[in-house]
Amino acid sequence: PDFALGRGRSGTTDRLAEIGRSFGYDVEVVPPVIADGQIVSSTLIRELIQAGDVAAAAQLLGRPFTLPGVVVTGDQRGRTIGFPTANLAIEPDQVTPANGVYAVYARVEGQRHHAVMNIGVRPSFGLLQRTIEVHLLDFSGDLYGKPLVVDFIARLRAEQKFPSVDALVAQIRADIESARALFAAQA
Repeated sequence: PDFALGRGRSGTTDRLAEIGRSFGYDVEVVPPVIADGQIVSSTLIRELIQAGDVAAAAQLLGRPFTLPGVVVTGDQRGRTIGFPTANLAIEPDQVTPANGVYAVYARVEGQRHHAVMNIGVRPSFGLLQRTIEVHLLDFSGDLYGKPLVVDFIARLRAEQKFPSVDALVAQIRADIESARALFAAQA
Protein backbone atom coordinates (compact mmCIF):
# COMPACT_ATOMS: atom_id res chain seq x y z
CA PRO A 1 0.00 0.00 0.00
CA ASP A 2 2.92 2.41 0.45
CA PHE A 3 4.41 1.66 -2.97
CA ALA A 4 5.74 4.62 -4.91
CA LEU A 5 7.46 5.04 -8.24
CA GLY A 6 8.92 7.65 -10.48
CA ARG A 7 10.65 10.93 -9.80
CA GLY A 8 10.54 11.77 -6.13
CA ARG A 9 8.42 8.64 -5.58
CA SER A 10 5.44 10.68 -6.69
CA GLY A 11 3.64 7.79 -8.41
CA THR A 12 1.08 6.07 -6.20
CA THR A 13 -0.69 2.72 -6.39
CA ASP A 14 -3.59 4.52 -8.09
CA ARG A 15 -1.22 5.83 -10.76
CA LEU A 16 0.30 2.37 -11.19
CA ALA A 17 -3.19 0.89 -11.66
CA GLU A 18 -3.91 3.55 -14.30
CA ILE A 19 -0.69 2.68 -16.12
CA GLY A 20 -1.61 -1.00 -15.86
CA ARG A 21 -4.97 -0.49 -17.49
CA SER A 22 -3.30 1.23 -20.45
CA PHE A 23 -0.93 -1.73 -20.89
CA GLY A 24 -3.49 -4.46 -20.22
CA TYR A 25 -2.60 -5.66 -16.75
CA ASP A 26 -4.26 -5.42 -13.36
CA VAL A 27 -2.69 -4.02 -10.22
CA GLU A 28 -3.56 -5.58 -6.89
CA VAL A 29 -2.50 -3.80 -3.72
CA VAL A 30 -1.43 -6.37 -1.17
CA PRO A 31 -2.07 -5.51 2.46
CA PRO A 32 0.93 -5.42 4.76
CA VAL A 33 1.99 -8.59 6.56
CA ILE A 34 1.97 -8.18 10.33
CA ALA A 35 4.18 -10.28 12.62
CA ASP A 36 4.39 -9.72 16.36
CA GLY A 37 2.52 -6.45 15.95
CA GLN A 38 4.99 -5.04 13.39
CA ILE A 39 4.67 -4.55 9.65
CA VAL A 40 7.12 -6.88 7.91
CA SER A 41 9.31 -4.86 5.59
CA SER A 42 12.73 -5.00 4.01
CA THR A 43 13.74 -2.12 6.31
CA LEU A 44 12.76 -4.07 9.42
CA ILE A 45 14.57 -7.18 8.20
CA ARG A 46 17.75 -5.19 7.42
CA GLU A 47 17.60 -3.59 10.89
CA LEU A 48 17.29 -7.00 12.55
CA ILE A 49 20.24 -8.36 10.56
CA GLN A 50 22.40 -5.33 11.30
CA ALA A 51 21.55 -5.71 15.01
CA GLY A 52 22.65 -9.36 14.87
CA ASP A 53 19.17 -10.80 15.39
CA VAL A 54 19.48 -13.24 12.51
CA ALA A 55 16.96 -15.66 14.08
CA ALA A 56 14.21 -13.00 14.06
CA ALA A 57 15.15 -11.99 10.52
CA ALA A 58 14.88 -15.63 9.43
CA GLN A 59 11.37 -15.86 10.88
CA LEU A 60 10.27 -12.84 8.85
CA LEU A 61 12.06 -14.02 5.70
CA GLY A 62 10.74 -17.57 5.99
CA ARG A 63 14.31 -18.83 5.55
CA PRO A 64 17.75 -18.09 6.99
CA PHE A 65 19.48 -14.87 6.00
CA THR A 66 22.22 -15.77 3.53
CA LEU A 67 25.54 -14.11 2.85
CA PRO A 68 27.42 -15.05 -0.32
CA GLY A 69 31.12 -14.45 -0.77
CA VAL A 70 34.37 -15.75 -2.17
CA VAL A 71 37.06 -17.27 0.04
CA VAL A 72 40.18 -15.11 0.09
CA THR A 73 43.51 -15.32 1.86
CA GLY A 74 43.48 -13.84 5.34
CA ASP A 75 46.26 -13.44 7.85
CA GLN A 76 45.93 -17.17 8.73
CA ARG A 77 45.82 -16.42 12.45
CA GLY A 78 42.96 -18.89 13.04
CA ARG A 79 45.10 -21.72 11.74
CA THR A 80 47.85 -20.90 14.25
CA ILE A 81 45.44 -21.31 17.19
CA GLY A 82 43.80 -24.49 15.88
CA PHE A 83 40.74 -23.04 14.15
CA PRO A 84 41.40 -22.41 10.45
CA THR A 85 38.92 -20.03 8.91
CA ALA A 86 37.74 -19.19 5.43
CA ASN A 87 37.84 -15.41 5.06
CA LEU A 88 35.02 -14.11 2.90
CA ALA A 89 35.15 -11.24 0.47
CA ILE A 90 31.63 -9.91 -0.02
CA GLU A 91 30.05 -7.22 -2.15
CA PRO A 92 30.59 -3.80 -0.54
CA ASP A 93 26.87 -2.93 -0.42
CA GLN A 94 25.85 -6.28 1.10
CA VAL A 95 24.04 -5.97 4.42
CA THR A 96 25.93 -7.83 7.15
CA PRO A 97 25.07 -8.82 10.69
CA ALA A 98 26.47 -7.03 13.72
CA ASN A 99 29.94 -7.96 14.92
CA GLY A 100 29.86 -11.20 16.84
CA VAL A 101 29.95 -14.97 16.63
CA TYR A 102 27.23 -16.93 14.83
CA ALA A 103 26.16 -20.53 14.30
CA VAL A 104 25.86 -20.93 10.54
CA TYR A 105 25.69 -23.41 7.72
CA ALA A 106 28.41 -22.92 5.11
CA ARG A 107 27.57 -24.10 1.61
CA VAL A 108 30.45 -24.78 -0.73
CA GLU A 109 30.59 -26.94 -3.86
CA GLY A 110 27.10 -28.32 -3.27
CA GLN A 111 27.86 -29.44 0.29
CA ARG A 112 26.44 -27.95 3.49
CA HIS A 113 28.68 -27.86 6.55
CA HIS A 114 28.07 -26.93 10.17
CA ALA A 115 30.18 -23.89 10.94
CA VAL A 116 30.87 -21.02 13.32
CA MET A 117 31.35 -17.54 11.91
CA ASN A 118 33.08 -14.51 13.35
CA ILE A 119 32.34 -11.03 12.09
CA GLY A 120 34.38 -8.22 13.52
CA VAL A 121 37.72 -6.56 14.06
CA ARG A 122 39.31 -9.25 16.29
CA PRO A 123 40.01 -6.95 19.25
CA SER A 124 42.07 -9.60 21.07
CA PHE A 125 44.74 -9.06 18.43
CA GLY A 126 44.44 -5.27 18.34
CA LEU A 127 43.22 -5.21 14.75
CA LEU A 128 40.88 -2.62 13.25
CA GLN A 129 39.89 -4.05 9.88
CA ARG A 130 36.53 -5.81 9.92
CA THR A 131 36.66 -9.38 8.66
CA ILE A 132 34.11 -12.04 7.94
CA GLU A 133 35.49 -15.49 8.59
CA VAL A 134 33.96 -18.90 8.97
CA HIS A 135 35.31 -22.05 10.61
CA LEU A 136 33.78 -25.16 9.04
CA LEU A 137 33.42 -27.84 11.69
CA ASP A 138 35.05 -31.21 11.01
CA PHE A 139 36.30 -30.02 7.60
CA SER A 140 39.65 -30.10 5.91
CA GLY A 141 40.37 -28.93 2.41
CA ASP A 142 41.36 -25.98 0.29
CA LEU A 143 38.64 -23.36 -0.10
CA TYR A 144 40.69 -20.48 -1.53
CA GLY A 145 38.99 -18.79 -4.46
CA LYS A 146 35.79 -20.78 -4.10
CA PRO A 147 32.33 -19.27 -3.73
CA LEU A 148 30.83 -19.92 -0.32
CA VAL A 149 27.33 -19.09 0.94
CA VAL A 150 26.57 -18.73 4.63
CA ASP A 151 23.12 -19.42 6.08
CA PHE A 152 22.80 -17.73 9.49
CA ILE A 153 21.10 -19.73 12.23
CA ALA A 154 21.69 -17.80 15.46
CA ARG A 155 23.97 -15.27 17.11
CA LEU A 156 26.00 -16.96 19.82
CA ARG A 157 27.55 -13.87 21.38
CA ALA A 158 28.80 -10.35 20.77
CA GLU A 159 32.38 -9.64 19.80
CA GLN A 160 34.67 -9.32 22.79
CA LYS A 161 38.31 -8.85 23.69
CA PHE A 162 40.08 -11.65 25.55
CA PRO A 163 43.02 -11.21 27.94
CA SER A 164 45.02 -14.02 26.32
CA VAL A 165 45.09 -16.38 23.36
CA ASP A 166 44.31 -19.25 25.76
CA ALA A 167 41.15 -17.47 26.92
CA LEU A 168 40.15 -16.87 23.29
CA VAL A 169 40.74 -20.54 22.39
CA ALA A 170 38.63 -21.65 25.37
CA GLN A 171 35.78 -19.36 24.24
CA ILE A 172 36.01 -20.59 20.64
CA ARG A 173 35.68 -24.16 21.93
CA ALA A 174 32.62 -23.12 23.95
CA ASP A 175 31.16 -21.35 20.89
CA ILE A 176 31.61 -24.50 18.81
CA GLU A 177 29.84 -26.60 21.46
CA SER A 178 26.98 -24.08 21.57
CA ALA A 179 26.70 -24.24 17.78
CA ARG A 180 26.75 -28.05 17.79
CA ALA A 181 23.89 -28.03 20.31
CA LEU A 182 21.85 -25.75 18.02
CA PHE A 183 22.52 -27.98 15.01
CA ALA A 184 21.53 -31.10 16.99
CA ALA A 185 18.30 -29.42 18.11
CA GLN A 186 17.41 -28.70 14.47
CA ALA A 187 18.05 -32.29 13.32
